[in-house]
Amino acid sequence: MTEAKLTRAAIVDTAIGLADESGLDALSMRRIAERMSAGAMSLYRHIPNKDTLLAAMTDEVSRRNTYPDATGQAWTWRDRVRIAAEVDWQLYQQHPWVLFTFAVPRYNFGAHSLVVLSWLVEGFRELGVDAREATRMSLAVWSYIAGVALQEVSAKLLQARDSEPGERSGLTALLEGTPLWATPPALAELHGLGDTALLDPAHLLETGLEALCDGFEARAKA
Repeated sequence: MTEAKLTRAAIVDTAIGLADESGLDALSMRRIAERMSAGAMSLYRHIPNKDTLLAAMTDEVSRRNTYPDATGQAWTWRDRVRIAAEVDWQLYQQHPWVLFTFAVPRYNFGAHSLVVLSWLVEGFRELGVDAREATRMSLAVWSYIAGVALQEVSAKLLQARDSEPGERSGLTALLEGTPLWATPPALAELHGLGDTALLDPAHLLETGLEALCDGFEARAKA
């Protein structure tokens, strides 16, 4: 690749593609350079180090997956939470590695991430809370979405390694009525219940966010 085409944006785009394919562990300046048919040292004229690269990748993903414009929409704050969950869920399916970079302070909250945060904070202000409380609520929503998504993404990531995807968890076995170990007393009522929807990430996301929103509303009215 010629120097004229070797831009910061092109490097970040290539890095995102590599991370999507192989994860952050496989990401390196050398591999990016090989993918771009360029010399590794030439990349450093645009991206000084890997920390800078990861921050740029994270913010670029935020730019590509922003929340929809609320102008003219009759959305409530609960609608915004639902929309945020839908957008973020798809984001994590497409870019699983972002779950990890969003969790690191030096990588998250670039310019575009702040715009996305502002969108959610704007919704929570409808509850009559100040910006500080609305931000706390927004971060709680994001943390919950990321936590549930991590279950889904981790299973996919581990399938590429030495693992047994067919193995049941202890809770699944308990719900199916074939516990792997002695059942703790507080969980006895779950024996043979058969309700494996309890472990479905989509179900957990919906019910958990609903409970969070109920709590936010009660807190705002207190």
